[in-house]
Amino acid sequence: MRCYKNNFSTTLVEELALNKKDARLILDEESTELLLQAIPESRGQHYMRLTLQNADAAEYELIDVYNKYNDSLIICRAGMEETTPAAWPAGTRILCAPTAQSFQPSQITYVNDRWEIDDGNILTIDAHNGSTQILPAVEDGDETAGYPVVFAHMHDGDEMLLELKGIDSVDQLPVFANATLLKG
Repeated sequence: MRCYKNNFSTTLVEELALNKKDARLILDEESTELLLQAIPESRGQHYMRLTLQNADAAEYELIDVYNKYNDSLIICRAGMEETTPAAWPAGTRILCAPTAQSFQPSQITYVNDRWEIDDGNILTIDAHNGSTQILPAVEDGDETAGYPVVFAHMHDGDEMLLELKGIDSVDQLPVFANATLLKG
């Protein structure tokens, strides 16, 4: 669930590197406490989208942060809404400014990459990428055929519409736990 904090604006205390996924967001103590109170503790299912912007607001990047253990803000996604990931120096303005996409009733469909598998030979469908996703068809010679599919960052009551490409019959479906097949 996306969280908001009205009129939130502060500056970075420490710089952020280009590759900022899983990095701590370091703000002043008061600002950090405000966000920790606004975002329920989670592993990323509750988050706040923040805008990093330069002094004249000509360049900006949207990031998502979550509350880890009620003591730190962790960046779980960067370059959101097609913004360009960048390195940001200390003193960069950061604010909670909802964008037009924040109020859209449907999300953009995320297409999973079959080649991005982890060391355990599983295909991970990450709910952080949205509740509407596509798993492309297996191509000839694709080593991921037959790998188990694991859903990450989903909890009881969460729903996801996962479109499986290249499936002609129910016999070709991978095995999913707690999934319902929608016919149509």
